[in-house]
Amino acid sequence: MIKIENADAIIQGMNEILIERRLHRKELYEHLIAKGVVGPSSEKEFNNLFVWALSNKLIDRARIKNWNKKKGKLPRYFTKNQLVKIFDAIDRPKDGIACFMALMCGLRINEICTLRIRDIDFEHHRILIKDSKNTNRSRDNYGKDRYVDFDPAIEGAIKRWLGIIGESSEWFIPSDKSPDLYLRKKSMHERFRAYLKEAGLLQVEYTLNIKQKIHNRKIEKTVNRHTYYFHCLRHTMACIIYDKTGDIYAVNRFLGHNQLDTTTIYAKMTEAKMKNTISKVFASLHFNYHDGQHLPIPEPVRPSVQSQPVVQASVNSPLQLLEMQFVNGDISETEFLRKKQVLQAIEIKKVIEIKE
Repeated sequence: MIKIENADAIIQGMNEILIERRLHRKELYEHLIAKGVVGPSSEKEFNNLFVWALSNKLIDRARIKNWNKKKGKLPRYFTKNQLVKIFDAIDRPKDGIACFMALMCGLRINEICTLRIRDIDFEHHRILIKDSKNTNRSRDNYGKDRYVDFDPAIEGAIKRWLGIIGESSEWFIPSDKSPDLYLRKKSMHERFRAYLKEAGLLQVEYTLNIKQKIHNRKIEKTVNRHTYYFHCLRHTMACIIYDKTGDIYAVNRFLGHNQLDTTTIYAKMTEAKMKNTISKVFASLHFNYHDGQHLPIPEPVRPSVQSQPVVQASVNSPLQLLEMQFVNGDISETEFLRKKQVLQAIEIKKVIEIKE
């Protein structure tokens, strides 16, 4: 028997919950917290007991859901060009604003579908997300709330959408059938899949053989798992934030993750920070050999700077290097003139030859 305090009571609690519904391991742990069976900071001990109970058949493995995720597989995110194709393919304003909010606020599909208008706070520019992890909070006594901040720049788009739907619904994305209902997740998934297909992004990554029980009959079927899906909009904004800031804690707060380990996956996904780091590390190893001297090649033009094409030339003096940096757009005109005066003051003057 594994040595954990109240192990028998915890196993009994797991079985009582699993009788009512099938759950993932994480969901089972959260329900036990809600019922007061385990403490909120006992996940490691719970995981050990959970594995032990499964291996000894003390809980029914058939009642445990599996994520069906490939080990080592990184979540996918959209590039700028892919986002343009997707939004060009969207032909319904309702779907457009849903995808826009999911992207800009990092919302899950159930969070955008069940978002109430009254939970949007324009004064403080934030959105209250209720019961993110459990929409049946009133029945199960467990839910997860969080605030999501949004930039004032998107306030106009939100208000224009509210002007379109009027005051007939309490839901930000009302159902097509009735304004008293919200749009189903299944409907949003199907529509987004159609937009991905039109944009040429509906790619099958792998297939799964699953078993289902329908009307007391067990059936087996093959389902496709695609490379891109609605949740990739959330992944995309997380990657953008990390690329711009390099702050994994900011990404953690934005996404509302409880565990920082969950968020660190985005540090592995993004390439911009790593490429920039590698470029800095190896900058001194790039040489332009001239007159028996090794001199560093100027850094390339930054993507955000509009300038003339990069000029590759021999560098014979600090003044020549300074002028090349200015031509390539690496420094401003003000900074160039200031540094030039400093160099001329110490009488460093040489002939500058720039070969295009």
